[in-house]
Amino acid sequence: MKTARLAFLAGLCLAAGLAALPGGAWAAPHKFAMIVPGPIEDSDFNFRGYEVVEDVKKHYKMPASLSERISPADAERVAREYIASGHTIVAFHGGQYFSLVRKLSPAFPKTVLVIESSAPGTFGKNVWNVHRKFNEGFYAFGALAGLSTKTNNIGVIAGIQLPDFRASINSISDALKQVNPKAKLVYSFTGDQNDPIKARQTAEAMMANKVDFIINMVNLGVYGVIEAAKASKNKVLVTTFYTDKTEKAPDHLAGTLILDFRPPYRKVVDGILKGQTSGYVAMQPGNGFELAGIRNVPPQAAAKTKELFEKVQRGEIKVRNELTKIDMAK
Repeated sequence: MKTARLAFLAGLCLAAGLAALPGGAWAAPHKFAMIVPGPIEDSDFNFRGYEVVEDVKKHYKMPASLSERISPADAERVAREYIASGHTIVAFHGGQYFSLVRKLSPAFPKTVLVIESSAPGTFGKNVWNVHRKFNEGFYAFGALAGLSTKTNNIGVIAGIQLPDFRASINSISDALKQVNPKAKLVYSFTGDQNDPIKARQTAEAMMANKVDFIINMVNLGVYGVIEAAKASKNKVLVTTFYTDKTEKAPDHLAGTLILDFRPPYRKVVDGILKGQTSGYVAMQPGNGFELAGIRNVPPQAAAKTKELFEKVQRGEIKVRNELTKIDMAK
């Protein structure tokens, strides 16, 4: 009876969101916080972080807070304020915070930190890693571009030179080589994920060189690319990611790589509530990555793209993950 009663009480504590600590002790209820780099009104990357916070509140009945427009330079101050106010889980929505998490982890061993990175594994005894396998998601867009282009000129526009984007450009080139060896791939980094003017200028320069299919890796910058495509005398197709933006240019958008951070973050929080202070979750096709809104392309291109995406999801295609440099398929 005594053992059963203890197990019942432990179950009650876990259901209430209490954290198991080494030795069987129980800490105060968890409080969750997330730091995001931009405005949640972007209907894009930062909005996806906001969705996680709201999901934590609703699904776990856990207090959850969000700070937006936080630069990497200011993130340490904000994180320390959260920790001082009793937040036991602090998540950093963006790979630009990686170095900060490595710094804070040993300084606050009783706080669980969550980072979104471009690499597998864990990065501290109290760090959960959400590994964003962008390269696997964007592989299908390489095929879509190669099968849809009429000029055999494909462009990729990114903002910051993150390892995720370098790996994705490589995987796009691999898929392109597979389905259309004659196609040429060019890429450009604007230096800013959220600058639509720079993105539009970059897109216009590509279009002047006969690029007729642009794969986007920018956030708010995508609206500049869309405007350039709409203004072009020639038909130019564009892809988006994070959220579907078909309504912005229904005649020019070819597809969206939907990124939903809620499924991987649920795995993170579930693990933390079980007492796991560190862990690894792969965010990839089938777990946070979905292909949507394929349109304005030949039917066979759409069918082949979906087929390849599903093969990646099932593990039948192993996508190259070269993070350190852009080394396109020859």
